[in-house]
Amino acid sequence: MLSLDANVPEKTFIGAPGADGNCNCNICPYMAMNTLEKLYIALRDLEPRIEIEDEIRIKAKKSLDRMLAMASGTVGLGDLGPLKVTGD
Repeated sequence: MLSLDANVPEKTFIGAPGADGNCNCNICPYMAMNTLEKLYIALRDLEPRIEIEDEIRIKAKKSLDRMLAMASGTVGLGDLGPLKVTGD
């Protein structure tokens, strides 16, 4: 986070839970609130709906696509250490 703060000082960055290495999804009280029944109902009813403006959605999709592309190259290869991210 410090390098992000230094490189883009005009933005505010909020650390993700677990960024300190002390978070496990299997002990997270928020993850424990999810159940198979709730997942089934959400997929069945398409609720709750999350609606965002197209401009924001498109920017977010670009970031998600990049993350998935990086992850797809490492599936099944074990821990490869830090990945080098280049470009925008």
